[in-house]
Formats: sequence, structure tokens, C-alpha cells
Amino acid sequence: MGFWQNVEDECEYRGISRKTLANAVHFSVNTIASGIKRNGMPEADLALRISKALNVPLEKLLDYSAGSVMPIDSSNFEQQKKLFYSYLPYIQKMEQVPIVVKKSILALIENYEYNTQK
Repeated sequence: MGFWQNVEDECEYRGISRKTLANAVHFSVNTIASGIKRNGMPEADLALRISKALNVPLEKLLDYSAGSVMPIDSSNFEQQKKLFYSYLPYIQKMEQVPIVVKKSILALIENYEYNTQK
């Protein structure tokens, strides 16, 4: 379940209308409906204000239970670190490239990935 659906469920459970919550937290009442529809995530400050207004832990609204967080696999950390450092000069050069060129390069890479997966 997504954040906004969890907010909706919590409001229903507490008997709070969307309008009441929106007024308390200072956001548009339509935000909940559109958030549910597109399964979106609010900005961090809005999510925190909503959790405080509902007096619910943010983790509950985000639906982060202990089982939903993947543990970090450190077994291949050294290999990932080596790979990262081998590409670091290219990453640094990409940071200096204009955004239009950067987008073209990324599109080329994504297109290559798509064609090789067929």
C-alpha cells in the first residue's frame, strides 16, 4: 500500500476528513486523491507534517516495516568498490558536461541496454 492510501486509511479510522487534514497541514485537499491515483510520494517535509498531524509514526505511513527493508549485501563490497573507482574518472567528466549532452549520453546508454536485452 502506498503512502497516500495509508493516509486515507488512517483518516477513515480516526474519522478525519481529507479537508480537515489538508487544512491542518496546509496542503490542497486534492493532493490525497491525486496521490492515491498515481501512487505518489509527497515531499519529505509534507510527509512529516502529515504524520505529526495524525500522530502516527512516519514509518507506518511509508509502510516501512522491518521486513520491507532489504539488508545491504556486503559480500561483494570490494568488487563494487573496485568497479566504482574504475568508472570514477568518467563520472567526474560527466559532471562537467552540459545537461543536453549528458542526456544524450544517458539515452545512448539506455538504448544500448534495451537493445542488448532483446
